[in-house]
Amino acid sequence: MREKILEAAEKIFSEKGYYDTKVYQIAEAAGVSVGTIYRFYDSKEELYAEVIKTKLKELERQVNRAIRGKEPKEALEAYVETVIGFFEEEKQFFELFMREVGSLVIPNEERLNLAEWYNRYISKLSEVVEAGIEKGIFKELNPKAVILTISGALKNILYASVKGFIDLSPEDIKKTLLEIIERGILKV
Repeated sequence: MREKILEAAEKIFSEKGYYDTKVYQIAEAAGVSVGTIYRFYDSKEELYAEVIKTKLKELERQVNRAIRGKEPKEALEAYVETVIGFFEEEKQFFELFMREVGSLVIPNEERLNLAEWYNRYISKLSEVVEAGIEKGIFKELNPKAVILTISGALKNILYASVKGFIDLSPEDIKKTLLEIIERGILKV
């Protein structure tokens, strides 16, 4: 039942946006009563947060799979490629998410209870940078700061793409980011 509600919520939020979505529309799409939704979720915001968390956890699973067992440089490339690919795959939802919530700044993380997840996600990715530093591949920079910079760049360029500020294909976005990243952190 919960899964059915989440699927319907994702569909309706993606089509109408958070503010224009009504709980009764989600209930109709899920084939349940409004009361059933409120049995699982206290508010529309809580349901929206759950949809976002579900998407972000799927992104995390895909990133973890993509970087597993790779050397640091290849793992960073896989991270960038996976995030861009995931965004393309889930474009309608993330266009809406980025338009309404914007990049994951601290107030939105706190409002949607994402801070703990985001910290864990960034810490895991930081291990890739730490390994690269230990192997002498990357410059000695703060690993978390490097990942936060890459993550921020990804969010900003994808947001700019959604808003029409730049016209780059996913491949061009990947190429541009990897060029900047590699020239910036590789010990050459």
